[in-house]
Amino acid sequence: MKRVVFLALVLIAAAPVWADKAVSLNEKGNKAFEKKDYKSALDYYNQAQVERPETPEIYYNHANALQADGKYEEAAEQYTKALNTSNVSLQTRVYYNTGNDYFLKEEYQRAIESYQKALEINPDDLDAKFNLELARNRLKEQLQRKPQDQKQQQQQQQQQQQQQQQQQQQPEEKEKQQEGKNQPKPEQQDQQQKKQDEQKQQQQGKKDEMSKEDAMRILNALKDSDIENQKNQKKLNVEGQGQGKDW
Repeated sequence: MKRVVFLALVLIAAAPVWADKAVSLNEKGNKAFEKKDYKSALDYYNQAQVERPETPEIYYNHANALQADGKYEEAAEQYTKALNTSNVSLQTRVYYNTGNDYFLKEEYQRAIESYQKALEINPDDLDAKFNLELARNRLKEQLQRKPQDQKQQQQQQQQQQQQQQQQQQQPEEKEKQQEGKNQPKPEQQDQQQKKQDEQKQQQQGKKDEMSKEDAMRILNALKDSDIENQKNQKKLNVEGQGQGKDW
C-alpha cells in the first residue's frame, strides 16, 4: 500500500523584511530540520517567533518541525496560526500539511477536509489528490472496523466482569471449603453416632439397673410389711381368742 505523501518538508526562507536576528534564527532552524535535529530546530523557531511573532512563515516552519517530532496536537496549533496570511502558496502548503497531521492522528474525515481545501486553492496538486483518496479509503476501513471493535470491547467487558465475579466468589468458596474441612467426614460421623448410641445405651442400662434395685427394695419392704402385718393379725387373733375364753 502506498504511504501518505508528505510535502511538509518544504521550508520557507526568511523574507527580506524580517529583522536580521529573526532571519538568522529561522535559517538555523531550517538547517537543523534538514539534519533531522528537530529539538534544535524547535528551539530556533521558538526564538524566531519571539523576535517576529506576526510572521506566519515561522509558524509554518515551527509546525513542520513539531509534526516531524511526532507532536501532532502542537503542530495543528501552529498550522492554524500560519493560515493568517494572504500568501496563497503558503495557504496551500498549510492546508496540505494540516491534512497530513490529521492523517497521522487517524482523524481521516478532518484530513479529507484539509486536502479538499488545498485542492480548492490549487486543483493541480497531485500530492493532495493522492492523499485525499488515501484518506477516503482509510476512513472507509475505519468505519467498517467500528462494529467489530465495539463487539471486541463488549467481549472484553464481559470477560472483565466474569473475572471480577470469580475473584469475589473465591473467598466465599475458600470459606466453604474450610468449613467442610472442619466438619467430620461421613465415616467420622458414623463413628461419633455409634459412640453416642453406646453412651445412651449404657446410660439407659444404668437407669434400668437402678430401677431394678429400687424395685427389689420396694419388694423387700413390702415383704417385711406383710410379715409384720401377719404377726399383728396373729397377735390380734390370739388376743381375741383369749378374750373369748373369758366370756
